[in-house]
Amino acid sequence: MTSARLLRGTATALLLAGVACAPHAPPIRHAVKILAYCGSMQARQTGIDSVISSTDDRLSDERPTQADVMRAVGTDDAVIAYWDAQPLALPRVSQALGETDGYARVYAAAIPAAGDGASSRRIYLLVRDRGERRWIALTAFDTQSVCVEGRRDV
Repeated sequence: MTSARLLRGTATALLLAGVACAPHAPPIRHAVKILAYCGSMQARQTGIDSVISSTDDRLSDERPTQADVMRAVGTDDAVIAYWDAQPLALPRVSQALGETDGYARVYAAAIPAAGDGASSRRIYLLVRDRGERRWIALTAFDTQSVCVEGRRDV
């Protein structure tokens, strides 16, 4: 066996071992409750999952209150989804919240409508921050509607 083949084989083995040992993000579970501000349409779990998974992992300086969040979603094409401490892979944000494993514990996600032609939108997560719950604001890059016509799929 040539040294180039041996080196290539060793590199491939190391890469595969690294992939096998890499931590895997827990899947986003179905929300236990959804408040849909969708008018005649229905909230879509897959849209909610996609939007909250598209955040920039940067905690903003904004300190939204419950009233701020309700004002933001009080329009058509918006939802608030609730979970029992859904882990969400946000390494930088989770560190700022006092978590040590790279996951923010999300109790709710408020997703307002994205503006026409927008490339991002502000979303709000109710998270655990050093044992207390508080709303945080993040930028999400998935601007799809979380409401669809037809039968409800959540």
